[in-house]
Amino acid sequence: MFRNTVYARTGDLSREIYRNMNHPVLECETVKAILRESSGVLVLHKTLDILETIKQSQSGLRLSDVTRSVELPKATVHRILTTLEGRGYLDRSEDGTYRVGKKLGDMQRDAPLVQILGRVAKPLMAQLVASSKETVNLGILDAGEVVVIDTEESPQAVRMSSKIGNRRYLHATALGKVLLAGLAEKEIQRLIRLKGMPRVTPQTLTSRSALLAELARVRQQGYAIDNQENEMEGRCIGAPIHGPDDRVVAALSISSPVFRADLAQVRGLAPILKETCSAISDAIRK
Repeated sequence: MFRNTVYARTGDLSREIYRNMNHPVLECETVKAILRESSGVLVLHKTLDILETIKQSQSGLRLSDVTRSVELPKATVHRILTTLEGRGYLDRSEDGTYRVGKKLGDMQRDAPLVQILGRVAKPLMAQLVASSKETVNLGILDAGEVVVIDTEESPQAVRMSSKIGNRRYLHATALGKVLLAGLAEKEIQRLIRLKGMPRVTPQTLTSRSALLAELARVRQQGYAIDNQENEMEGRCIGAPIHGPDDRVVAALSISSPVFRADLAQVRGLAPILKETCSAISDAIRK
């Protein structure tokens, strides 16, 4: 039977196998683990071990449970768990229990969905720009932030501008509020805890209660307003795009300089924005 010693060099492993080759081999999992770790990226193996261990638990696992299961130092496990939670691959409840996050289950489904969104939304975004004469942005939720995946700029000389790949705070943007409003309460609280609510401008919402009240209004009216909360001199209105299971999968926004659109004028864009979002939602459901 092989001993549980982990050998740092493959030569050590070979000598140990040679010494034991004439004895019955009843347990070979240690050798498999050593071979696996010596043939790949060790930290990645450890991370996958942790994910697989947590996935097997129906009720979730605490830090101490995971540490015992994977036989790693507690500090190492904590760093890995914190990283996975930060990237959305794990959820942590108030009692410290970790469970597999929905991002893992969504990965296969969402990758083609982003491609479909880009293809379907582009011409409809161009029509919306033609109607509103303002910049239109398409965004999705990624790792607790809004990511702009497409943009159509206003034809006017003075306009709000964005770039594909830009990341923004959820609580400070119309796109972000729409995406947050589509989540369960537990997930909203997790993202607030993860990213915080920093003050981007003097207008930014920075209290949890104010944000939750705002999200309730977003759900009721079907759109969100960013009134110079992410960028001074800019106003924005956003609305949700729904996927095949009626889940909010993206958000579309219209952005304008404040001198060209007061709050009443921004709210006046809600009908054409929501109509465009409905058309995109219908197209990606087919």
